[in-house]
Amino acid sequence: MDVDMSAAPASAAPSGLNAAVERYYDTTLDLYEDLWGEHVHHGYWDPGEAPGAEGADRRAATDRLVRELVAFAGIGAGAHVLDVGCGIGGSALYLAGSLGCTVDGVTLSAAQVERARQKARDAGLDGRARFHQADALRTGYPDECFDAIWALESLMHIADRAAFFAEALRLLRPGGVLAIATWAVREGELSAEEDALVKQILRHQVMPSFSSLPQHERLAAAAGFERVAAVDWTAAVANSWDPAFALVPRVEGPRAMRELARDRGVDVLGFFYAGPLMLKGFETGAMTYGAVRAVKPQPEAEPAARP
Repeated sequence: MDVDMSAAPASAAPSGLNAAVERYYDTTLDLYEDLWGEHVHHGYWDPGEAPGAEGADRRAATDRLVRELVAFAGIGAGAHVLDVGCGIGGSALYLAGSLGCTVDGVTLSAAQVERARQKARDAGLDGRARFHQADALRTGYPDECFDAIWALESLMHIADRAAFFAEALRLLRPGGVLAIATWAVREGELSAEEDALVKQILRHQVMPSFSSLPQHERLAAAAGFERVAAVDWTAAVANSWDPAFALVPRVEGPRAMRELARDRGVDVLGFFYAGPLMLKGFETGAMTYGAVRAVKPQPEAEPAARP
């Protein structure tokens, strides 16, 4: 089913959180792309592997994470996919190019939409990878129009996660799959020091809260999904915050920080704080990372009529 976004209802005015997320990614788009290329997310390594010098294997590691999520969730070739929080189109272009999927990507950032559309045109995939500025909870798409919903490191920016799972269930066809990879927090109570660290990460990365992986599973089941499963990838992705891999330049001293904030806006500072905070979060065990998959139930077959 091909969905024409031009006919979809306009999204409501952005909330305060949505506006902050949009501003953050508009401000940092060139920083992320210059350092990390098309994938603005963690990398994935096998046990015993480590990042190459100067982030040399960043592309391979971030590509690997996309492939791991495809395999874990079971995204089928040729599927119609909604990419929630599509960024500049890295995942969407992989799904459209390597798997022959048709992908609709949505993001709050107008700058990301423009860049993703350009990248799709350059790759000759603009017929199968389309990008729109929209709130993931109010896209205007009709019921049951997607085979898969893909949310790679975007759910952390959505405050009402129960509403996200309900909307995903509405948009998926029966038998459709929800594929999530997300930053998470350890299940259970955190120490005061861990709680303070998590709050710093949330503030600098424009995120309202974190959920644990088991909480994500419970939310999916409560929304009506079945065959819900999660996998903890913390050990596989933790190298992403190794300074040699993250490649986030150091900004030395408060004066340099003030000048940067004056030139680009205060939101850009979160980009530079992310690395050390996340590295500490993984080291302490307060922060985790994992994937969740869930399937929309098929309708029960009608009982056969008696002769």
